[in-house]
Amino acid sequence: MTTIETEPAARPEFCYQYAAKFICTANIPGTSQTTSSFLPGSYQTAINIHNPHEKEVKLRLKIALAGGFNSKWITETLKGDQVIKIDCADARPKFDLQVIHGFEGFLVIESALSIDVTAVYTAGKDEVASIDVEQINERKLG
Repeated sequence: MTTIETEPAARPEFCYQYAAKFICTANIPGTSQTTSSFLPGSYQTAINIHNPHEKEVKLRLKIALAGGFNSKWITETLKGDQVIKIDCADARPKFDLQVIHGFEGFLVIESALSIDVTAVYTAGKDEVASIDVEQINERKLG
């Protein structure tokens, strides 16, 4: 279940936070998709969020982009041992991102319980040339 929240500050019910680098862009020299941030190619991210507990856990998520744009918080509820994935195709509609070519920033996740957050990063020109899988560390809020 997904809902949109309007309050910007962390609430006491969320005691853990995760910030995963989120890259969904391409650098195609000679086009409007040229950037100095990345070598030529396409870059994609998929974030996997797992609730390792038996009871359900409530999460809230947002995208924070370079340049000061933050999406609104959305909430998700994960049942025990449930997993959700957020990738580049999901992020635009889920967070109402009004970007034309791509974006770079962070997926910020706040949770009432300690959860598993793993990021999968792929890059390549026409096919995958590299893949990296990283466990995202948590920080305690408050």
